[in-house]
Amino acid sequence: MARGLWPVASVHVVGRPVIWRSLVFDPRVAGKRRGLPDPYPLVCHLADTAVIAGGLWDSYLTASQRRLIAGGWGVDPARARRLVMLAAGMHDVGKTIHCFQRGLEGTAGLLADLRYPAPTGWMHEEWIPHQVASHWALPQILTGLGWPPVERPWKSVAHQVAQILGGHHGVFGEALSPAAMADPLKELRGLGGDGWAEQREEHVRAVFGICGSPAAPGRLLPAGAAVVVTGLVVLADWLASNTGQVRGRLAAWNGDLAAHVVRIRQRAPWVLAHAQLAAPAWKPAATFTDLFPDITKPYPLQADVAQRLGGLVEGSGLVLVTAPTGDGKTETALFAARVLGAAASAGGLAVLLPTMATTDAMWRRVKKFTARAAEVGTPVTLLNSMAWLNEDYDPDRDEIVADDCVSTQAASFLRGPHRGLAAGVAVGTWDQAALAALPVRFNVLRWLGLSGKTLVIDEAHSYDAYGHRLTQRLLEWCGHLGIPVVLVSATLTGRTATDLVGAYRAGAGHKDTEPITSPYPGWVHVCAGTGKVTAYGPLPTTRERDVAVDHHTVRHTHDPAVRAGRAARILTELRPAAAGTGCALVVCNVVADAQATRRLLTEQWGEDGPQVVLLHARLPMWQRIERTNLIEGMVGSKGARPNRPLVVVATQVVEQSLDWDFDLVVSDLAPMSLLLQRAGRCHRHDHPRPAWAPAPRLVVLSPPDGLPAPSWGDVYDTSLLRRTCDALRGLEGPIAIPAAVPGLIAGVYDAAWDPARMDADDARRLAREQAQASAADMVMIPAPDRVKDLYPLTSTLDPNLAVTRLGGESKRILPVWPDGDGWTFVTADGPAKLPHHPGKDDIRTVVLSTVQVRSTWLTGAGEDTHPPTPWQDIPALRDIALVPHDPRTGRWHAPDGRTIRLDPVDGIIRE
Repeated sequence: MARGLWPVASVHVVGRPVIWRSLVFDPRVAGKRRGLPDPYPLVCHLADTAVIAGGLWDSYLTASQRRLIAGGWGVDPARARRLVMLAAGMHDVGKTIHCFQRGLEGTAGLLADLRYPAPTGWMHEEWIPHQVASHWALPQILTGLGWPPVERPWKSVAHQVAQILGGHHGVFGEALSPAAMADPLKELRGLGGDGWAEQREEHVRAVFGICGSPAAPGRLLPAGAAVVVTGLVVLADWLASNTGQVRGRLAAWNGDLAAHVVRIRQRAPWVLAHAQLAAPAWKPAATFTDLFPDITKPYPLQADVAQRLGGLVEGSGLVLVTAPTGDGKTETALFAARVLGAAASAGGLAVLLPTMATTDAMWRRVKKFTARAAEVGTPVTLLNSMAWLNEDYDPDRDEIVADDCVSTQAASFLRGPHRGLAAGVAVGTWDQAALAALPVRFNVLRWLGLSGKTLVIDEAHSYDAYGHRLTQRLLEWCGHLGIPVVLVSATLTGRTATDLVGAYRAGAGHKDTEPITSPYPGWVHVCAGTGKVTAYGPLPTTRERDVAVDHHTVRHTHDPAVRAGRAARILTELRPAAAGTGCALVVCNVVADAQATRRLLTEQWGEDGPQVVLLHARLPMWQRIERTNLIEGMVGSKGARPNRPLVVVATQVVEQSLDWDFDLVVSDLAPMSLLLQRAGRCHRHDHPRPAWAPAPRLVVLSPPDGLPAPSWGDVYDTSLLRRTCDALRGLEGPIAIPAAVPGLIAGVYDAAWDPARMDADDARRLAREQAQASAADMVMIPAPDRVKDLYPLTSTLDPNLAVTRLGGESKRILPVWPDGDGWTFVTADGPAKLPHHPGKDDIRTVVLSTVQVRSTWLTGAGEDTHPPTPWQDIPALRDIALVPHDPRTGRWHAPDGRTIRLDPVDGIIRE
């Protein structure tokens, strides 16, 4: 036998020896080298990945995911498991090419072997990514091993598996032509000659033996199942590629593949456990109180869902919950998720919210819920771009596990890029799931994580037309994959409900569309299997109340001397609170107005007056966190009401997912749904009220001369503001919550679609929304029933177009002041020297001191805004722009003639 070739008589796997003809693979073909003393044989890496994929099938995938894959291939679960192992094991066979091997240290002996020559001709010397080589080579290999020979790639199971494996680095390759499938070496000469081709086949044969030599699938996988299998292959590859673990396996390698497979099978459970990859298991909970023992008397909505949902579910489905703020929608959603997940055999949970600001509080809430309700330790990941700044989410922080609870701490593996949704439970922004509907790299891992979970989307009404279209496509794929979904909203329009429910039903195979009537308060169930829609409501509510609305037309000025002005009206409305006790909220549409309002109140009242707290998005992060916690401690559900009068002046950051309670709410005019959200912060809890606020009251301030007010810019659409203003003027008394909400919402949002009632600004709004929806159509992935070629799922002409939100590109800035030969910046602990070579704590301090602003503010900025050069190697710091304050003026002078300064109370001020 030629030197360097290894015969293998049998491979022990799947619980039994599989006898093969003598396999002849060359162990000098390397699969890994970086960080290792010697090259790691490719056959070992393929074996590792195949075995770990089998472990993922057994202990990580939910029953619903296993059914999805087995049913998609038309095979029984045992055969599907072997096919998944086979696919994972073949993923890197494309490394058996000259250009890959020559890039590794220690392969000189292999490359000197005359059986493995380099491709001849300069035109064939280009680098070929090994995943591309796998895609090109495998159809011919699999056909030669007995898989059905089919010329058309979109009808070939061999080609589909090859394309799946070609996507294991996050991006699918284009479908091969029939000619390339028939003779890949002719079309891609860089694959090499006969020696390389023989080694690729021998490595594939070895993997076949390891996996129990499964027969070809009965049919092509549907798009969703193909994506999930790709995600599983990627996950198995990453687990098998841990350098420290590979180093140990290399040390034990003695050329005996069968013994190697035994060792990796013994080690695989530890690998998965160390990565915290296991399907969640939950304690039995027959009733609502079982799941939430602190709620001894559920709200009517909660009780109705608890009573009826279990009798409706037949496998997967969707639940839409619509109710006013304070009606216990979050607990209702979690209970519905448990029922839907159990019926669909999808044990995981993902809770997504519209803004990053609200995810931390929800993460703590879901973490507590999981600790109490889970049967075994279940990691709960926090998914937003600043999650690493949350001290409670620090992996090095000791976790205290209470009695009758389990660990919920997420270790390092699940904190890596693209992996957060792989955890048993995840909490994050809506964008985390919306990205799965865009052709971005590694979206297959998002679908792998989502496909084993029940997906809860809070505030489902909160997105513009672009985000709404992305949500529709997301739900269409959820229906296709059988993912249970819970949608939650306080102010969902009938048209939006119809769109979202219709998208889910279409993905599940029910193309008929009809308007959805969503009772308010109430809930809707959609059966994924039958498409049947069942609605319950309107339901009784303990939150039933009349909200008095005082609508004032005022000049938009901050001068209190103007009697019919905004400032004078705010002072008048707040006078009772200033003279006595109580808590009031003033909501402004833009930051500049909030800052001016805060200055107005403190100047009028002085230091001995009410406590005034300003909250908006242009504060340094540490300051915003401090103020949010301060307000939570006073007006949160468990806060201690202050003895001193309190006035919170804020922007839209207080509208959603914050359980805060005030005696009075004063608001600038905003679209009706947002006004109702703001009103939901008034008399939210059962607290003793001051004499001046016996009932909930919302004061709305509208400008007199045209909408919007000049300072508001394009924050809100003119049509929505006008229709809201007209609706407020038409009120004949208080708003009856919840009875009046559907009519108010429909009158503002849905009426614009009626040509008989359409004004010019309505037409402009609809045209803008259609343009936004068209922009989403251009970039999002195809509907699942239109996917034959996997390539469009991860490819786009311009990756910069793959965004979840249109417009308003932001930039993080760090205000700095000159200090000798360097700079200082303001931290929570006072001034600090700007570090050029920051450590972990320094990085955290710097980022917490940044402020997010519109990127256009820095258009044309010079080199003085560039961060220190060493920061370019630190992802968290490389995109920060310095804003150097002139010591003479205390401002940074921008190229557009405006100035920016950091005020210690008001935050970033632009003048």
